[in-house]
Amino acid sequence: MAGATIEFHFDAPADERRFLREYLPDAWDRFEASDHWETGWFWAYGQFAEFGAGPDGGFLRLVFDGAPDDLVARETDRWAAFDGLNDWRLRRYEEEEEGYDSLLAQQRDAKGEIGGELEYRLKPIVARFALDYYREFDEPVPMVGEEGPENPKGIGFWAAVHDLLVQCGFHWYDETRMCEQALRNRLKSIAAYRGADAAREEYERIRAAWDAHEDELEAWLDANPTGHASEP
Repeated sequence: MAGATIEFHFDAPADERRFLREYLPDAWDRFEASDHWETGWFWAYGQFAEFGAGPDGGFLRLVFDGAPDDLVARETDRWAAFDGLNDWRLRRYEEEEEGYDSLLAQQRDAKGEIGGELEYRLKPIVARFALDYYREFDEPVPMVGEEGPENPKGIGFWAAVHDLLVQCGFHWYDETRMCEQALRNRLKSIAAYRGADAAREEYERIRAAWDAHEDELEAWLDANPTGHASEP
C-alpha cells in the first residue's frame, strides 16, 4: 500500500458539486469494499471560488493509502464519462521530493506526530459523514437557519456539529473551547489565502458581533428560567 492523491479538475464549481453528489457516494462504497483501498478522504474546493482562492473552475482531491494503479484502472472509465470533468492527475507521495512511504507519514510530517495521526484517523470518519450528508440532502443545508415560527432556534448545519459533539461525549465547555480554537484557526487560514487585512477585518466583525451579543444574552437570561434544566 502507498499514499497518493488524485486531483480532479472540472469545468466549473457546479460540475464539482455534481461529482460530489452523483459519483463520489457510490464510488466510496466501491473503494471501501475493494482490496486496493486502505483509508482516505477527499477535499472539495469549489466553495472557495467566489473568493478567488484555488484553481479556476471546480477542483477536488482524493487522498488515500492504497494501491493507486488498481484504483485508477477500476474507475478511469467512469471519470472519462463524467461530463464536466476535464482532467485528473495521480500524484504518488513516494515520488514527491519528501519521499513519503504513506499518507500517514505525510500527515505526521505536516502536523506533528500526534496531530498527524489524529487527522489521519478523523478525516475518513468525516468523509463518510459528508457523503451521507450528500445522500440525505439534495440542496445545501444553510449554516445558520433563518429564525422564525417554523425554526425558532435557527437550526442549520451548525446543529450537526453540536449534535456530533454531544454524541461523542463532549460537554458545553468543550464545545465553546472548540469554537474558540476554530475561530483562531480560520483567521489564520483567511490570512494565508486572502491576506492579513482580510483576517483583521473578519476578526473585527467577530468581535463586534460578540460584543453586541451581551445585551441579547442578558435579555434572554432575564426572560427565561435558568439553572433547572434536567438534561442538556
